[in-house]
Amino acid sequence: SNGAVEMVPAVYFHQENHINGVEFKSHTLPPWTEDSRLNFQHMTIEMLHWQNIVHKLRIPPLEVLEKAGYKYCWMFHTPIVDCPRMLKQMLDEVVNHELTERVDSDIFESMEEMVYTARRMDCDAIINCTGMGAASICDDDELIGARGILHQYDRSTCPRLFDGDDEDFKDAALFATDGEWGTSNEPCYLIPRGEKLLVGGSNLPDDTELGIREGEKKRLVDNARILGLDSENVRYISEWTGFRPCRSKVRLELDEKYTKDGMKVIHNYGYGGSGWTCFSGAAIDAVDLCLSVKQ
Repeated sequence: SNGAVEMVPAVYFHQENHINGVEFKSHTLPPWTEDSRLNFQHMTIEMLHWQNIVHKLRIPPLEVLEKAGYKYCWMFHTPIVDCPRMLKQMLDEVVNHELTERVDSDIFESMEEMVYTARRMDCDAIINCTGMGAASICDDDELIGARGILHQYDRSTCPRLFDGDDEDFKDAALFATDGEWGTSNEPCYLIPRGEKLLVGGSNLPDDTELGIREGEKKRLVDNARILGLDSENVRYISEWTGFRPCRSKVRLELDEKYTKDGMKVIHNYGYGGSGWTCFSGAAIDAVDLCLSVKQ
């Protein structure tokens, strides 16, 4: 990954020790928590601060968490992808691969255009990874954009409220999706990524606003302060709005409409906010599916 992926400690704050009213016991935790590489723990806020004597993470003080009503947390180590950097590396790899004939930036308005272009290039397969574009290209009414917003701060210069600039302390990814700080649609989070600190956010289905509303900007500035950035005295360096391609079910399938004419079209989109989590496995499954189709 050439520095595009960083293993980061993450803490997810919870007010209650349950998921939808079910106690957080080993059999009710999400399956991903069983991956030993994550070093997953669920514990009380007091236990987190005892452990932090050793871990030295930049996290809100115990009294701040207790005042906001957070009593429990998950702690784990997760890979964080520096998305712009990784995308450039991936594109460079494709461009420079010995089997790549050319890389175009054509804009397609329909699958028929894609198929026509593929035939002109003497190709017999298309992997459709157009994300939100699939709504119009494939007439996919089920695909919706879940709007996300971010403020970005400079990781090396932004002053911190927790443990100051003490070099012994490490950045952590911090999340709250319930209680005083956040909800599932308007989460409160901070993610260290490459040279930036990302503060969010939102997950708003069918919200098509391209910019960030004034009220949202204030909430992001508040989130930054809550999670330890001195956002009242230092301005964010950039803002970002994006749309997660969401469906009730991921679309990873062969489109049999085109197979009778000798073209294999594999649709591979609809991963919502989990694209960077799933992309390697999704690519492998798409290629396996393509190779399994007999013409």
